[in-house]
Amino acid sequence: MKKAIVASVLGIAASGIAAYGQGQVIFNNYSSTTYAADQVLWGANSGHTSGTAVNTASVEVQLFWALGNLTSDTASQFLAVANAGVTANISTTANQTSPYYGVGAGGYFAGPVQTLAGWSSGAVTFLIEGWDTTTGATYAASTVNGLSALWSETGATAGINGIQPTSLPPEYFAASPGLVLTGSPVPEPTTMALGGLGLAALMFFRRKNV
Repeated sequence: MKKAIVASVLGIAASGIAAYGQGQVIFNNYSSTTYAADQVLWGANSGHTSGTAVNTASVEVQLFWALGNLTSDTASQFLAVANAGVTANISTTANQTSPYYGVGAGGYFAGPVQTLAGWSSGAVTFLIEGWDTTTGATYAASTVNGLSALWSETGATAGINGIQPTSLPPEYFAASPGLVLTGSPVPEPTTMALGGLGLAALMFFRRKNV
């Protein structure tokens, strides 16, 4: 009788956990399904030579995620609702021997498992921030930084890369858009000059009216 009561209590607890659900994925692009295309590269406006592989251990990458397929959002829209996830540093041991994957040496990281609270099925959208910590301790403070494009992953069967429930061993990413770290555009000098002239004109007319 006692065993039956304990079993029923455990069953209720398990059903409660399943109702809330949790997923997981390994923050690692070297072992992803499309690893050759998932190499981290510097992109436009990043403060580094565009199109080159990121190959210094001082570069930190951080995963951001949100439930649902939000790939139609802009990066700023997505980051406003996303969860800040785990971090890793670029490896200087992976992809260091010719012939290289991708465009050159480096470009890979092997981070920890990311838990996806509230996930039981469906899509999860991801984005990666990357920055060189020698130019600033955080993404916002760094002068060499960039964001990846948004991409989504869905649940996968056991043993296949993609999001897995926490009841199963974690797997790697199944897909990504190619991790090019693109920075925010820097205003052209002429644009800044025109803005300054406009402000000066406003101040002039304001004084004149006073």
